[in-house]
Amino acid sequence: MHADILIKNGNCVTMEDKKTKDWIAIEKSRIVAMGNGAEYEPFIGNHTIVFDAKGKTVLPGFIDSHFHVVQTALNSVSLDLSEARTHQELGERIREAYKNLNGNYIRGIRIVAEQFREKKFPERTLLDKYCNDVPVWLNSLEYQVSMLNTYAMLYFKIPFTAEGVEMDEKQMPTGIFSKKANAILRSNILKNISDNDRREAISGIMANLLNHGITTVNAMEGGTMYSDKDANFIFEHGKDFPIDMELFYQTMDIEKIKAMGLKRVGGCLYIDGTMGARTAALSFEYADCPGTMGSLCLTQQEINDFVLKCYENNLQLALYTIGDRAIQVALNAHENALYQTGITGLRHRLEHVELATEAQIEKANELGILFSMQPTYELYWGGPGKMYEQRLGENYIRTNPFDKIIQNGVVICGGSDSDITEPRPLLGIHAAVNHPVESHRVSIYEALKMFTCNGAYGIFQENDRGTLGVGKLADIVILDDDIFSVPTDQIDKIKVCVTIKSGEILFNNLG
Repeated sequence: MHADILIKNGNCVTMEDKKTKDWIAIEKSRIVAMGNGAEYEPFIGNHTIVFDAKGKTVLPGFIDSHFHVVQTALNSVSLDLSEARTHQELGERIREAYKNLNGNYIRGIRIVAEQFREKKFPERTLLDKYCNDVPVWLNSLEYQVSMLNTYAMLYFKIPFTAEGVEMDEKQMPTGIFSKKANAILRSNILKNISDNDRREAISGIMANLLNHGITTVNAMEGGTMYSDKDANFIFEHGKDFPIDMELFYQTMDIEKIKAMGLKRVGGCLYIDGTMGARTAALSFEYADCPGTMGSLCLTQQEINDFVLKCYENNLQLALYTIGDRAIQVALNAHENALYQTGITGLRHRLEHVELATEAQIEKANELGILFSMQPTYELYWGGPGKMYEQRLGENYIRTNPFDKIIQNGVVICGGSDSDITEPRPLLGIHAAVNHPVESHRVSIYEALKMFTCNGAYGIFQENDRGTLGVGKLADIVILDDDIFSVPTDQIDKIKVCVTIKSGEILFNNLG
């Protein structure tokens, strides 16, 4: 039998018990043989495509376990304002975008207050100076805050009585919206985006994902802060794209999930908020805002009731938890549901889990709960002087304790939270290995597991993907170096040079 594709002379890391092979043979969509030495020669025919990896690392295709597909796609065609350093500079970029306006409004993204010399978000009066005759809608990096000019406040019909409408000293809206007001605003805008626009935007990001070796994403779509139309689009059309999309519908409507035939629910089902917005629920006060400890979006009883329903309906559940107080109420709810039902094996997940205590990690292991985490957060916000220390003070050394979590037996699935951070698994692997708090660092192999076999386990796909083995789906990446040989602080410089998805070569930059 001749193979369609053969990879030889590689450090083929199977991600099963640290086993490696020298070569892999692929026919159609599956791996048909693997081995060492020159045993591959009978698989080479006249039409076999042969890749000589020359000692470079070969891995299973990367799985991004927390990815906002539609938002990433829409943001890819929005105005990136992350590099503006003053309100004036931001305003000039908006003015330039207005000259080239393609659509009904200007959407700006990736803003944090600390990036500006003024150390605050821009208000509507400032935005009006640069654009006052079309709507301007700006988004904070993590979507928790929206900024509008006056025209947009009228155009988008803001619910001024909702929680989160910031007022000035004259009790007039400043144009800055958070909490419930922001969620309603975002939903009102996003639901009016056409499916054709969604399709075009998603198609536009596929090449970038494949270039970074991503072959499967957990698509976190719909619900609060987003639009159910996003989730419905992925449900109906996700298979139209070259990478696999496992839908996590962000809703508490269990009857809808059952009617759709889905086996899981959740993703960004908010138990709390973010540290950047000081809404993540902590057990202590924010260092830069004494008296503030964040808040819970649901009561313990509400969470208990919902989690119990998920157990009773055999639905895998993913809950958004960042602060230690939010993590605790989620664990309480799971413990109650397990006691009430005795149902195990659903591989429930907590998403983000940035500030878990050792006792909470131990409890998660006892309950069989997985942690879906984003290592790149530590590159963005971890370490001295960055956002975690600003918000948490000396408690910043507790964030994302990857090694402690693994040592306590909890499975970590790695994701990007794209496009909060770049959809680049090798950057996430670099971040986990080079955590700014040395005791939280993990080995390269453990970091690889987060984005391969653990990601597959997190969606009940371990028998089909996440490892390299005969009969497995041929989702494979070839790197441009041996990841185990480069200095650990250079992992982020490694690139993917070949991506094979279900036996098809979808990216090839191997010289």
